[in-house]
Amino acid sequence: MLTGHNLVYFGPEKWDGLWRNRHQLMSVFAQRNRVLYVEPRTYLRSALCHWVRGSFWIELDQPRVTRMQGNLYVYHPPTFLPISGRSPLREILNFADNRMLYQTIKRLGMQSPLVWLSRPSMVDRVGQFNEKMVIYHVVDEYSAYGDVNETVREVIQDDERQLLRLADLVIVVSQPLLDAKQPYNSNTHLVLNAVNYEAFTEILSRQQVQPDDIVSIPRPIVGYSGLISRRLDLPLLIQLAKAHPEWSLVFVGAVTAATGSDPKFKHLKALPNVFFLGPKPVTSVPLYVAAFDVGLIPYSMAEEARHTSPLKLYDYLACGKPVVSVDIPAVRLYANLIHIVSAPSQFAAAIERALTEPQDDYVVQRKAVAAENTWTQRAEQISQLICLTCDLANEHGRANPVRREHSERF
Repeated sequence: MLTGHNLVYFGPEKWDGLWRNRHQLMSVFAQRNRVLYVEPRTYLRSALCHWVRGSFWIELDQPRVTRMQGNLYVYHPPTFLPISGRSPLREILNFADNRMLYQTIKRLGMQSPLVWLSRPSMVDRVGQFNEKMVIYHVVDEYSAYGDVNETVREVIQDDERQLLRLADLVIVVSQPLLDAKQPYNSNTHLVLNAVNYEAFTEILSRQQVQPDDIVSIPRPIVGYSGLISRRLDLPLLIQLAKAHPEWSLVFVGAVTAATGSDPKFKHLKALPNVFFLGPKPVTSVPLYVAAFDVGLIPYSMAEEARHTSPLKLYDYLACGKPVVSVDIPAVRLYANLIHIVSAPSQFAAAIERALTEPQDDYVVQRKAVAAENTWTQRAEQISQLICLTCDLANEHGRANPVRREHSERF
């Protein structure tokens, strides 16, 4: 396992909220390394609203860094250095933000960090922190997001191609992402998502009582755990709820603003056998998943979903639950343990089979698969890739000469 390094992870969202692979991995790495999670900067318009509300002076007294646990820290960027899309203000704010963060990194004693980037737009962070290595972690096909127009899509693609060339190590979470990114960087590797299996089993072993807001919901419970976003096939879910009023469709997770305002979501939410329970602490998620009779991965069959690796799949398996999923590459590895459908019309029949199949043997097999796919194992896999990349850098002077030329300009 990687030991004694400094990791600076640039997150696309604040630390607090729905736990994703970045939370899990950084928590594991922080056991033996010093980790700084950098929250995203706010945009200029949001910053102006913040200042109008009179929060500017209050923020000046707030700490820039919060120690979460042990060697894990979170950096909160100031709103007085927001993101601006206009030159020369953009360049001035970017420079000031990078310098303030660099001074914070130095005060924490995190010299020559491993800089870990999570979005194409973060390419301007490369070369700013005297970093030992740049890691780019790709968890989605960002240019395929449904709300991205063609102009923005081209910007994302240009930024990503540049970042792929500059990165010393690229990690992807699905085979389609590996196929798409490897041509731009030969040091690109597939590291699947996973589950905190130890935490799941520990929580379930000491807490047998179901949470109050799910215990009274009629069974069978056909459940979904995770972010409730545009990725879900809302027409399919409406159809399932209407065709099978004897099923309770239960959703555990936050609802994005765009989804919450969608008329189809409002239609789904109004149905009598549909229950939205809201976001839950990471320590409570196993209790809700354990209450499901079937776990769902009901994504729309769009390009975005084809590249994803659903964390909820491993959560469901850790609880031994039957799973019904759309046909995406990431779930095909477990085709012998879950129900995969190639069309929305097959979903209801697959759920019926999942509800009636014998469970004992499958439960054991599913949990065994989850136990073989833990975040500790993934961190070990990434550690080996980092060490190998460092060895190559020492052997050849620098693993990525493109980044060397880029960094020398700063």
